[in-house]
Amino acid sequence: MLCVLLAGASLAGGCGTTGSAVVRSTRNFPAGSGFSLHEFDVNGQKHTVWVFLPKNYQPQQKYPTIVFLHGLFEAGQDGSAKCLSGGLGPVVAQRADTWPFITIFPQSTGTWRGPERERIVIAAMDWAQQQYSIDSDRVILAGLSYGGLGTWEIGGRHPDRFAALVPVSGHRATDVVQRLMLLPVWAFDFKGDPFVPSAGSEEMCDKIRQGGGVARLTEFAGIGHDCWPQAVHNSDLVDWMLQQRRRNGTDIPPTTPAAVAADSRVAGIQ
Repeated sequence: MLCVLLAGASLAGGCGTTGSAVVRSTRNFPAGSGFSLHEFDVNGQKHTVWVFLPKNYQPQQKYPTIVFLHGLFEAGQDGSAKCLSGGLGPVVAQRADTWPFITIFPQSTGTWRGPERERIVIAAMDWAQQQYSIDSDRVILAGLSYGGLGTWEIGGRHPDRFAALVPVSGHRATDVVQRLMLLPVWAFDFKGDPFVPSAGSEEMCDKIRQGGGVARLTEFAGIGHDCWPQAVHNSDLVDWMLQQRRRNGTDIPPTTPAAVAADSRVAGIQ
């Protein structure tokens, strides 16, 4: 229980896990795999991104990929491994030997709101797709807390780029909900989240489902904020992500200004 409470208090999830410890978890991996830090360009400015490559990475094989958006308290200056200290980073470190996804961790100095940070995410994806053997039809956008909000917003504005969304403990973003109906969603929360009420995910999934979209919500009992470990270890999320495929681009309309969603009612809760 103390671990969960500390996770909530810091809005991070490793119960003492640091970004540097996550990086060290793959120090004995074969060259060209595990965690590594890279630099890419966004409108003439340099930004950094952490990348995890599976232990058996082979360039001739196409890999499913996750783009993970960290929470506010994992934000930092370019080059900091702090963005790996909560959410998916420690989970990947625990399962590094068998983690099947190329996993991209772009770095923000704050939240993921606004055009500038959205450009960072898309540019990081574009860069990674040029560098690695990514299956562009199997890219998942995922996040924690404000990264969960970024998952809703950026996923809703770029449904043609992603196969599915996994927002965890995310704030609601009802202005993009109509475009979220184009993507499968699996959201996760602690029912007793003291920082971001789970009602936000309930509302989002509710509206998506009522509008004809596919949205699944799992709420874990207890008090806490970062439930990425529970989502990966106590559900079939990994298998679900491996099964997702991007819709045919001709089925997805061009990005338009955020639409106002109609009212609806509740999502399925496990």
